[in-house]
Amino acid sequence: MALWTSNGELVDVNPACCALHGMTKEQLLKAELTEFVPPESMPILMNLMANVREGKSYKDEAVATHKDGRVFYLDVRGEPVEFRGEPHILLILRDISEPKQSEQELRKSEDRLRATIEAALDCVVSMDEQGRIIEFNPAAEKTFGYRRSDVLGKPLAETIVPEQYRARHHAGMQRYLETGEGSFLGRRIELSALRADGTTFPMEIAIDVANGVEGKIFISYIRDITERKQAEEERTRLETQLRQAQKMEAIGHLTGGIAHDFNNILTGIMGYVVMAQEWEERHKDDKLQRYLERAQKSGQRARDLIQQMLTFSRGQRGEPRALSMRPYIKESVKLLDSSLPSSIEISVNCADNVPRVMIDPVHIGQVLMNLCINARDAMDGNGQLEIGLRQVSCDSSCICASCHKPLTGDYVEVWVRDTGPGMAPEVVDRIFEPFFSTKEVGKGSGMGLSTVHGIVHEYSGHILVESRPGHSAKFSVMLPVSNHVPPGQDEADADIRSAILDKGLAGDILVVEDDNNVSEYMQDRLEDWGLNVTMCANGVEALARHALRDRPYDVYIVDYIMPKMNGLELSEKILAQHPRARIVMYTGYSENLSEKDVVAKGVYALMRKPVNDDALYDMLDKLLHKAH
Repeated sequence: MALWTSNGELVDVNPACCALHGMTKEQLLKAELTEFVPPESMPILMNLMANVREGKSYKDEAVATHKDGRVFYLDVRGEPVEFRGEPHILLILRDISEPKQSEQELRKSEDRLRATIEAALDCVVSMDEQGRIIEFNPAAEKTFGYRRSDVLGKPLAETIVPEQYRARHHAGMQRYLETGEGSFLGRRIELSALRADGTTFPMEIAIDVANGVEGKIFISYIRDITERKQAEEERTRLETQLRQAQKMEAIGHLTGGIAHDFNNILTGIMGYVVMAQEWEERHKDDKLQRYLERAQKSGQRARDLIQQMLTFSRGQRGEPRALSMRPYIKESVKLLDSSLPSSIEISVNCADNVPRVMIDPVHIGQVLMNLCINARDAMDGNGQLEIGLRQVSCDSSCICASCHKPLTGDYVEVWVRDTGPGMAPEVVDRIFEPFFSTKEVGKGSGMGLSTVHGIVHEYSGHILVESRPGHSAKFSVMLPVSNHVPPGQDEADADIRSAILDKGLAGDILVVEDDNNVSEYMQDRLEDWGLNVTMCANGVEALARHALRDRPYDVYIVDYIMPKMNGLELSEKILAQHPRARIVMYTGYSENLSEKDVVAKGVYALMRKPVNDDALYDMLDKLLHKAH
């Protein structure tokens, strides 16, 4: 205690006051006021004395100074008293440094916590035992679309929990309060959250529980993972696309290799059948003729199947030109009449002024024929078939059903829609694989849609499929719009071949072929036409035979795929010695070989196995006439 006159003179202190300031009574009474009252507390002391002089009690907090310079906090109360008949001021002082420091530390801690919560990038949302929101940081305001002041005290479940999950939320809260067990506590989980605008988003949430003055406090750390989910979906899509591309590439290589070997085999089989038919024509045996015709038809079916395999594996490149699709679609529909039963109703819906696309006209018919035959089988020969044409713009949400790549930009869409039973997603994922079929054994080769895949992607196009079980199926061929429109190329090609000419040939031919079956057939075939044939099994042997002659052979027939030296390398060596040598190259399969590339190297033409006899005959006839 300290006793002051109404004029502000210190007249007495008790021992506790002396101990508080670290001075003796005499020191305190003689000391200047500034020695134990710091400047920041002087206004408080003056205000206190002014109130007490008016007979009022006064209470406040201030700081005081110890003799050693240490500052401490005081709880100060002033009371008016009389001493020796005169009004005085009694100050009752209590050291509150320890609780004050604790309060300050607590306030600092609260400030740090508040700063941490407000600066956190994750949402921090807390609720009490009654489920009411008691904390909602700025990140939560931004994420959920609420202001903090608007949601404090509101039920958390009705604010940010989607309606379908609220019952589970309440049940979990009740279970924890009764048993202390919570399945979500102490781990990160993914759930859906509700925004102020009613939309939901995926979130990652971790929940912890703290003990508060008024009970349990449930603290939720929430992170919006929409972008992460989108990135994961994009990564999954890209991985699927990569796996699909790798699978299709591997199947393509396998298919191409098989086709190459089969073409070599068929070259001999079909060639000898043709030669046998020619022999039969001279000897007139009706039964033999019938047998040979059946054998030839079987060979042609095998040849067509192999052609489809090569088309799928992109080993057969067409001759693209800028074409308007509308006339070709209408022409193809006419040809479909012979393949589709009258019980299928065909409708054509072609828009006007559709831009041109770069494609081989022969491939247009192949694509439409395969899609329509597929639709016919899906409808079991009875239903409605729609063929359409239009220009569309695609964004990245359009995904190719066969290569799984996104489509962007302008496309010409050619679609075929049927009224069949539709397909399950797992079937759609596999329909473009060679030999995959949902049909019964013996009904279809499983190469129709594979052929469509090969042709469409050859022209940088894509395929969209809309189907689900119990509903119709729609196949859309998407071809890029062509900006190159050369004149006079809108007419369909008509290449009708005649029978083998009934005249002989003359000349020296060098045939380079490593397959014995093909080699034997080519020798018999060419000699039967009257040619002088030299056979070689590889390029090295062919160069040796070539070097022994004074002049080049009239025509060289060279296989492309051979050991030691391929046909193109052999041709370059021959042409280096004789630039005017006439070389015809043929192949059963080559993914990277086109007629344009071969002709650019000086080769006269590129033919495909199995060799078409009439085409080979005409070509040799033309070359041999030039030679002579």
